[in-house]
Amino acid sequence: MSATPLILIAIAVLILLFAVVALWSRKTHKRPTDYYNLFIIGIIWLPIGIATGNSTLWILGLVFLIAERVHKKDWEKNRVRWSDLTPDEKKFREILFVALAILLLVGVVVFYVARASS
Repeated sequence: MSATPLILIAIAVLILLFAVVALWSRKTHKRPTDYYNLFIIGIIWLPIGIATGNSTLWILGLVFLIAERVHKKDWEKNRVRWSDLTPDEKKFREILFVALAILLLVGVVVFYVARASS
């Protein structure tokens, strides 16, 4: 049996898990949109999309840049800094960061193991 279906199933489960966590977090912690961070995402996605030839990525980056530029007056008002977070929010973000770092490490290991076996 090929490892590809197992990897696809694992990715689907992780996406569902992240969706549940995001929806739960959004419901329990209502925050205004942080337009500055979306602007930064647009700045990152635009050149990456152009460099890789991924039109969806560069178009989304351009949309983020334009839309968030319109909301420039709200950047400072809605900005969430580490010092503004409650201790529970800080702990949640630290755990989330560690979990994502572990997932990235596992993904890299699986990639190299799968590459070496083929």
